[in-house]
Amino acid sequence: PAVKQLWGDGDHTAEIDDMMAEQKAIHGEKAKSVCDLFHDKSVRWQLITLFLVASCMQLIGVNVVYFYAYNVFKKAGIPPAQTHYVSLGIGVTEILSTILCGFLIEHAGRKTLLWKSYTVLALALVLLTVTLSLQDSFSWVPYCSVALIFIFIMSFGIGPAGVLCPLPTEIFIQSYRPAAYVFNGVTNWIQLFILGLLFPFIVMLLGPFCFLIFIGVLIISAVLIYLFLPETKGKSTSEITEEFKTRQFKKKRHQTVEKNATEEKTFCT
Repeated sequence: PAVKQLWGDGDHTAEIDDMMAEQKAIHGEKAKSVCDLFHDKSVRWQLITLFLVASCMQLIGVNVVYFYAYNVFKKAGIPPAQTHYVSLGIGVTEILSTILCGFLIEHAGRKTLLWKSYTVLALALVLLTVTLSLQDSFSWVPYCSVALIFIFIMSFGIGPAGVLCPLPTEIFIQSYRPAAYVFNGVTNWIQLFILGLLFPFIVMLLGPFCFLIFIGVLIISAVLIYLFLPETKGKSTSEITEEFKTRQFKKKRHQTVEKNATEEKTFCT
């Protein structure tokens, strides 16, 4: 009855079986603390993945784009009295892109949405850097900057903004989820604080070329997610956990093979 009340009528046998399997896997363990999350090597890859995605929320330059938005709109010829309407348009774009992410996330998958959105975000920042440096050269360039800002905001809503919320639930078993959400929140606020302190100096030194730092973060994140993040679409938490364990086991096995090879070489010598 509780499942039907939450998800509506229908066959939810598969979801119930996943929950029972997960409950059996944790053997009645209590909720883990953040310290346990750091010390347990079995969830090391999940922790690294969560840190990578959470870091990108602040380090991909979305706040920098907002910082430049007013000047871009002004250069495009939008009267200051009407700038708040354009700002409202950005807010509506965020809402629509997040709703669109809700429809795409089950079809495309979390991994695909993340690395593809990071790629689009990096490309948008590259073009935005070019248009901002040339916005006084041609009358049509500021309009390109406005379009790129909207493309950036939409890609941000479809990708990291929509995927980060359910990610801790999907890659961590039940006993680690509270600690994962705490770690996620603390990471976001600390990085937002640091970025808020350093950002004025970065803009003062680099100007529109400050986006180059965030472009580097986006490219590195897209490559790492493409290579190491398992796809969570259509998989239970237990299956995803096993995939992470397999990655860690392969790493340990590779280290063991290298160690044995070194020992054999030493012995032969």
